[in-house]
Amino acid sequence: MAYRRAYSIDGQRAVSSPTKTILGLTGGTTWRARIFYFAPSSSASPADNAILWYFQRYTAAGTSTAVTPTALDSAYSPAAQSSAGQNHTAEPTYTANLILWHDSINQRASPQLLLDPDAPLVTPATGSNGIGLYPVHASFTGNADATIWFDET
Repeated sequence: MAYRRAYSIDGQRAVSSPTKTILGLTGGTTWRARIFYFAPSSSASPADNAILWYFQRYTAAGTSTAVTPTALDSAYSPAAQSSAGQNHTAEPTYTANLILWHDSINQRASPQLLLDPDAPLVTPATGSNGIGLYPVHASFTGNADATIWFDET
């Protein structure tokens, strides 16, 4: 059986304008983080809001509350080398037009995205670079929630 270093991070924040990042995942120069699963949701009162979700590359992580990645298999995976943050007070420096994934999801839906293992979303092997997740809506200000699973190679 093949094992891999796999982890989970989760975050929550109110959707706002301008855009605010829910989760940021920063790889490193020796390990790259590969996102293979994502579950967006909303803990706000149910309503018909179409929230736009984005995964976008960044070159600086911004300022956030640290999130400690949890090993999916605690018997195998050591502490994660990648770092994660939520509830950003200073946004990451996003790379213009480098959107890795975008979709409009109704607030009442709770979809899950399982990526092809051969085509995950991968952080570059460059210090301070990573991938940010953020929701966008013109007027909805309720909470958006997300869970990301990633591995390290």
